[in-house]
Amino acid sequence: MTQNPPQNGITIDRTPLAIQHIRITTPRPYPDVKQALESRLGRLDDKIRELLRQDRIDEVRAALQRAAGEDGLAIHYIGPHGDWLALQGQRQRATAYLIGNVLYAVQMTGVRLAAGLYAPLRVVLYENAAGGSTFEYDLPSSQFGQFGEPEIDRIAAELDRRLEALLRKVGTP
Repeated sequence: MTQNPPQNGITIDRTPLAIQHIRITTPRPYPDVKQALESRLGRLDDKIRELLRQDRIDEVRAALQRAAGEDGLAIHYIGPHGDWLALQGQRQRATAYLIGNVLYAVQMTGVRLAAGLYAPLRVVLYENAAGGSTFEYDLPSSQFGQFGEPEIDRIAAELDRRLEALLRKVGTP
């Protein structure tokens, strides 16, 4: 870690990180993989956020558990990155997802608030040159590992397993 001298009372620390990047490629066509992923996972939606605003915590917890389903993950946001490429003249089949589990995130941020930087996780799906599909993401444990907290490391390892298992399921032809 390096630290710049304070200026106007502000300090900036810089820490280099080693991140493990994952690429999962399948011959399964992009539309099929996209549909499988989006239909398999629940969504973090405005209904859940409204329950939170109303402080109906038990109902929030139950709704989050339902959204996470058997995979233990839910979609928080879908980014149509391939559509945005129309700004450069040609759309492509590519979608970015924020995927996670708020209940896991709360456990991690309860230990270290900065863990919220990586929760939810980012996953990109795109059509590859062979006509199949590719997922890319950064391994959760390599992101969260910087905090050096055993509880965060335990949850991050669980996210590693859950995310890979999910992407294998939806990518299987």
